[in-house]
Amino acid sequence: MRFKKLEISWKFKIISLVLIVFGLSACGNHSVFTNCDEEGICSSTIEVKRYSGELPLSPRSGFWKSAEGPKKVTIELGPQLITNPQWPNPSVKEVRVSAARNEKEIALHIEWDDKDVDSGQGQTRMYTDQAAALFPLNRNKELPSITMGSEGETVNIWIWKASRDLSLRGRAPDNVPSPVEDLNAEGYSTLTRQDQQDVSGQGYHDGKHWQVVLKRKLVDDQEEDAQFVGSTPMAIAVWNGGNRETNGQKGLSDWIFLKFV
Repeated sequence: MRFKKLEISWKFKIISLVLIVFGLSACGNHSVFTNCDEEGICSSTIEVKRYSGELPLSPRSGFWKSAEGPKKVTIELGPQLITNPQWPNPSVKEVRVSAARNEKEIALHIEWDDKDVDSGQGQTRMYTDQAAALFPLNRNKELPSITMGSEGETVNIWIWKASRDLSLRGRAPDNVPSPVEDLNAEGYSTLTRQDQQDVSGQGYHDGKHWQVVLKRKLVDDQEEDAQFVGSTPMAIAVWNGGNRETNGQKGLSDWIFLKFV
């Protein structure tokens, strides 16, 4: 059954999420990555068109807004009800996401409404605005838990934090080299920072919205990294620091299909 954004109740979305977590999807390994939109596992599809030239890291670049640029897709965010502390009412209800690639790189542009900047005072600040993209690592298995993966089913997580963003102050807070962390997880309480950080990013707040760009090579030599050799599922999460959201307290999407076209 294909999900239709904003037309199904959270009751059915929660049931679907539980099925994915426990691996009860009828979708086979091959179709997980090639037809998850058709099988109903992925609720939305984002086309990843190929462009020539450099993909801009700046969220303010006209590339992301131009008619020739990548198309924005509105993605609904729902509650995190899988693990405690549950978060039944996240303050950010939707994000607008677009994606692009060139010969070597892939870039995501994520935008959401938030009139306040909650950037904290350093990288250890608990409540800060954040956005993350999650990708399954193993292309030969069914989709793992959409939250943090599961044992033997590693996920690669790119997480941007306002508290780490160089562009907010013109310098790296607490000598942090990048506002983005490249992480892995195999379930709750397993989040691990990679020794080699391969994802770049930048955030911008215009007084009403956050805009964040995440960018990385399509393919690299790191076993801990997702490899973008073609279309792939992805999930998005957003935290509003002003709503005291952190860790599992977040707004979370369904699986999204990044479709290479």
